[in-house]
Amino acid sequence: MLSLILATALPELPPVQQQQTPSKEATLLERIIKEGQTATERQFGDCYYAWGSWKLSADGVRTTTRQCKDESAQTPSPIAVSCPLLKVNTLEQNQWKGWRSPVAKGAKPGEANMVAALCANVVN
Repeated sequence: MLSLILATALPELPPVQQQQTPSKEATLLERIIKEGQTATERQFGDCYYAWGSWKLSADGVRTTTRQCKDESAQTPSPIAVSCPLLKVNTLEQNQWKGWRSPVAKGAKPGEANMVAALCANVVN
């Protein structure tokens, strides 16, 4: 008798609907994939960096090229970044100039932002 009462007393449950709100992780992954597909170069200040061409050496130095508005448009200039030291080095006339801070005198506008963007996930 009890089973008959339970079977007739309860209304039918509505179907379960899952929310389609993506998790924070899924949202970030989607953003990373989207940016990775379009980020062949990135601009910081007056310079465009070959963002998709960074190379990592055995000693942890990252290198790519950049093209700045005040430089010859024919050849991009190599640039190296040491994330552990937060220093940059540029190749001029076939010689590295020496490690310096990205905010030192002579640094290109936006260079500190470039180092921060590059090193954000590799510095402890």
